[in-house]
Amino acid sequence: MRKRYVAQISKWRHPLVGCLFAVPFVALAISLVLMEEMLIHDFYFPGAPLFLAIVLVALMWGTGPALFAVLLSTLALDYFYIPPFGQFDVANWPGTLQILPFFLAGIVIAVISGQREAARRRALFAEQELQAHANELEQTNRELKEANQLKDQFLSMASHELKTPITTIRGQAQVMLRRLSKQKELPGELSDVRTALEKIDEQTYRLTALVNDLLDLSSMRSGKIELRLSRCDVRDICSSIVENQRLLSERTIELEMPPAPVILNADGDRMEQVVTNLVSNAIKYSPNEAPVQVSVRQRDKVVVLEVHDSGQGIPKDQQKRIFETFYRSPDAETARKSGWGLGLAICKDIVERHGGCIWCESRVGEGSTFFVELPVKER
Repeated sequence: MRKRYVAQISKWRHPLVGCLFAVPFVALAISLVLMEEMLIHDFYFPGAPLFLAIVLVALMWGTGPALFAVLLSTLALDYFYIPPFGQFDVANWPGTLQILPFFLAGIVIAVISGQREAARRRALFAEQELQAHANELEQTNRELKEANQLKDQFLSMASHELKTPITTIRGQAQVMLRRLSKQKELPGELSDVRTALEKIDEQTYRLTALVNDLLDLSSMRSGKIELRLSRCDVRDICSSIVENQRLLSERTIELEMPPAPVILNADGDRMEQVVTNLVSNAIKYSPNEAPVQVSVRQRDKVVVLEVHDSGQGIPKDQQKRIFETFYRSPDAETARKSGWGLGLAICKDIVERHGGCIWCESRVGEGSTFFVELPVKER
């Protein structure tokens, strides 16, 4: 750091230049002392101008030149003010003791100014290092933003390109399944074809759901998700989804709702997406014999939707992370449940765009409850 500092400072601030300038500074100060002595009788502070010279040298050139200025000032006082006058007599102990306080005070000034210079130098280089790191971070941040934009563009383009062939494959499989279903009896070799077509239909359905999630994620990150707000009854949304999930999963789903309509000014399709995600997750991660509980409540100016499952539960440290994109809890990974960690992230974005909030309360071994709280707003 010191070498870098010396290399960057101006040539006139070099310590050797300071030692050279210390001579005229001290000479000027001692001349001022002699002049004041001529003008003012009984002048008692001959060291004051010399202290000023030491301070100036210390501030401009640092500790080394300042110590040299202390030495020159001490010799000048010895020459002009310590008897015998006009000569240097180091062996004169009474005179030496008289000048010793000045010498010590000068050293203290030089050391203090040197510490100040070192502190200033450290602050200077700390500022330079921070600026360099700030520039590096800014450049890295720009590169990350560009990479993130390229990734989102790739996700969007890939999802759009995949959607058409997947839809075609699924459509062809469903056509063949319908044709086979019209046959009363199938030859033995066609029974395997039916099974294969059913698997194709199932897997392409999963791929379609994944592509739709990727498209939603791309729109969400680019800020292109638009809400089509209208008055909708949360009870109708929940009852429709619960009935569909009952038919698809053949599971018990308990639904609790108030008798009066629960009206929101919201995007009905997006809210259906949120409820579907939460209910299907509850079915996926809870035992087959355990019912899933869905309830809708209205209090004050908010509507609260709760979806409870009887699964393994989610540890406290993971309850916030499960709403991150592509995050899946270790339990979900080990359970080998299908999923990409997109559903809850999309739910969170949709709920927050409606001015609401979503969170999870869970205890390991006791299941999980997901809460969605939405404000009741007038049109």
